Amino acid sequence: MMSGPRAYPLWLRVWHWANAALFLTLLVTGLRMHYSAPSFPPIDFRVSHLVHNAAGILLTLFYLLYILGNLFLGNGRYYRIVSGDISPGLMLQAGYYIHGIFLGRSHPFPHGPDRKFNPLQKLIYLAVVFLFFPASILTGWGLFVPDKLPQGVLGMPSFAFWAIAHTYINFFFSLFMIVHVYLGTTGETLGELYRLMWFGDAHGHEEKGSPKGEGTVRA
Repeated sequence: MMSGPRAYPLWLRVWHWANAALFLTLLVTGLRMHYSAPSFPPIDFRVSHLVHNAAGILLTLFYLLYILGNLFLGNGRYYRIVSGDISPGLMLQAGYYIHGIFLGRSHPFPHGPDRKFNPLQKLIYLAVVFLFFPASILTGWGLFVPDKLPQGVLGMPSFAFWAIAHTYINFFFSLFMIVHVYLGTTGETLGELYRLMWFGDAHGHEEKGSPKGEGTVRA
């Protein structure tokens, strides 16, 4: 485990947990609006709609702050593809997740000051954070201001296209979150990596060496 300066600065940890809370809020209210009749309990449809829109606006603001943090506070360097990430990095990391972690083998890409993500994480997070995340926000804003949308997209009514795209993108996010939560348990103990993201480092908590896994709640 890293020591000394905090591995995860306060701004990044606040963003991570606020982002998680907002995503869960959007998921619950989105499902409520999508699959239930307007009068279906326990949450009124209009309340769900209002909360969903407010959470979406906050999520957009937090995402912009995250982009600024990556640009000006140094976090962006962890997303750079470096030599060895693609080959043999991806195969080594996939092999570790498939069987190495269950055999107690050492992590092929241990966490350190210059590496926060293993190669597989890095590619997935590049896609999630810089492709699917903005696509979710963009389609959400399209539904928030439907009068600003063009009349049609790819031969479909514009609102229907944006609604379908928004639904499927966030269905993917729901699957990603399930895997994300599971991989957060792959440290030396079940809660080690979560404590790392909560406190910033392992000082005063777990100091048993490097975690077995790196697939964590890192952002």
